[in-house]
Amino acid sequence: MSAFAGIIALNGVSIGRGAEDRTASALTALRKGRPLARRIENAIFVYRASPPTDRVGEQPLTDADGRVLFAALARLDNRDELGGALGLSGTELAQTSDAALIRRIYERWGDTGVARCLGAFAFAHWDVAARRLTLGRDCLGNRPLFYHLGPEFVCFATTLGALLAMPGVPRAIDELALAQFIAVNNRNEPQTFYRGIERVLSRTLVTIDRSGIRRRPYWAPDLDAPPPYRRDEDYIERARELFDLAVASATRDTPHVAISTSGGFDSSAIAATVARQGRAESITCFSQVPTLGADIDVGPFRYFDERDKVEALARMYPCLDVRFIAPDRLHPKARDNTLQFVRANVPSFNPASLGIGPYMPEAVAAAGHPAILIGNAGNFGLTWWGYLSLVELLRTRQWHGLAHELRAVARENNRSLARTFATDLVLPTAPMWLCRLIYRLRGRDPDSVARFSALNPSFIAETGLARQWRAEGFDPWFGLHEWNPKRRRAHRLFDHNQYTRDFRGMAPEIFGFEVRDPHGDRRLLEFALSVPETMYRRDGIPRSFARRVLADRLPREILDERRRGANTPMWFRALNETRDDFAADIDRLEASPLASRLIDLPRLKRLMAQWPKDANEAEGRMSEFRLALARGVHVGRFIRWVEGGNA
Repeated sequence: MSAFAGIIALNGVSIGRGAEDRTASALTALRKGRPLARRIENAIFVYRASPPTDRVGEQPLTDADGRVLFAALARLDNRDELGGALGLSGTELAQTSDAALIRRIYERWGDTGVARCLGAFAFAHWDVAARRLTLGRDCLGNRPLFYHLGPEFVCFATTLGALLAMPGVPRAIDELALAQFIAVNNRNEPQTFYRGIERVLSRTLVTIDRSGIRRRPYWAPDLDAPPPYRRDEDYIERARELFDLAVASATRDTPHVAISTSGGFDSSAIAATVARQGRAESITCFSQVPTLGADIDVGPFRYFDERDKVEALARMYPCLDVRFIAPDRLHPKARDNTLQFVRANVPSFNPASLGIGPYMPEAVAAAGHPAILIGNAGNFGLTWWGYLSLVELLRTRQWHGLAHELRAVARENNRSLARTFATDLVLPTAPMWLCRLIYRLRGRDPDSVARFSALNPSFIAETGLARQWRAEGFDPWFGLHEWNPKRRRAHRLFDHNQYTRDFRGMAPEIFGFEVRDPHGDRRLLEFALSVPETMYRRDGIPRSFARRVLADRLPREILDERRRGANTPMWFRALNETRDDFAADIDRLEASPLASRLIDLPRLKRLMAQWPKDANEAEGRMSEFRLALARGVHVGRFIRWVEGGNA
């Protein structure tokens, strides 16, 4: 839970002592720690060691000549490999921090050196002689890093709160960036919700000097490499080896392991693997479930309660300490989003879950866990569903296999051959103009985000957002539009939705513990991208590859499940308890010119008048109430909070 920040005067202007003190105060405003500052000429780096006894090699680092400043948040998964490349002995490597390793790797090999580093990291490197600042971030964006380039200074920090508190950094909302967020256009962009503040993108280096800003990716997956194996058994064996390695890397420094556990493949596979490896002193599985007796119809393709699957996992591995979290009331802090805004300085992506969501992180923090394991990256990695298997069979002209799988997929999804052909083959391969025509024939406006978003149509028209979306290839109906499954998955894994990467990376500031995802281990992901698409869905069964890989460690209750778990199934209970608060907030938003401009307040009022009578009715209108209404009100609260802070 450390952090760093810095100020550099690119034009040689002196940086006063007050700026240093203000930077140190910004870093310790929310989390206690020991701020350590180092100054070289017109540059200041400040590092917060948290807890104060944290052994970080006394960052910020410098060289013997005092011509370099360096700071990093780093947890490297391939220390031995990097130490060997540098020629370090075992003793030397043991005495070298992860931050020092990255610095030496970068200074020796530059971009290609950073590409060698596996794990979670963000760093800042100031070269005094070249007067050049380099900022870098790991390939999945596990550690955040933000910066602001002003007329005289460049400021950077690993949290938005620290950066916004630094001298000369503006605190003004970027209305276009916030509008894209409301529209769920999660493209790969450096812009944040604040004007003049940008993020370092995942797998990217940013260089800032007197000539301006330059951004460049330092690594990309090789999507054209030949298949590594011929036999299915070899793929399965290698997947198991790499997943075991990923879990071991994520838990090597946490003897008391905490896992956010559901009944799905990803998190249950993590729990099973930690148990099988036998290195942990304790394994606690935190599982959020509905209250007993609750019964909501979530449809034929989802299941409502995770309990039976998590209990089956615990029977298979008695060492798992399962803690079910079943909130039966609104969280006391749910009515006021101020605490989250203060900690994160951004709105929540899923505000409808805020009513009961805080119960789990509070349980994890109360148990004293420094990190929790999640399995989010599995959906596009090891446990990919294989949605594009028919497209791949078509692309490679495997006609017999295509005919077989087309029938199998139709049977699995209880759909006609014609509908399966249109959904799984025509739409993913059709050019955008044809998809737009199909949308219109189905009665859909191809430019509308209204079904899940409260973005004001007047703002869309005024700013020409619809034209921009078409030019960028953003589809408000979220069609696949991709022939190449590897390219689509790689984009989702390494580039898509930078906001969520930021939020996850700031978890230590927001919640008090780190979030780690073994499924996001780059070695595992590179291999998962090399697995043929047709192995991920076979005989019409989705996630076929994961079912075979994890058959050695998961119970049948999980392996045989074809449905998805319902995400936060009790969302309407929390929403219903804040109904009066929503009505009052919508009225208050009318006093904010920016909120009125960005958010379709008349529509929110209409939704309030159409309030569902119960949770089952709400499930049928989830996109309107859980997404459009809840997110619209929440973003409005965020706007008013920022405006209040600027008053």
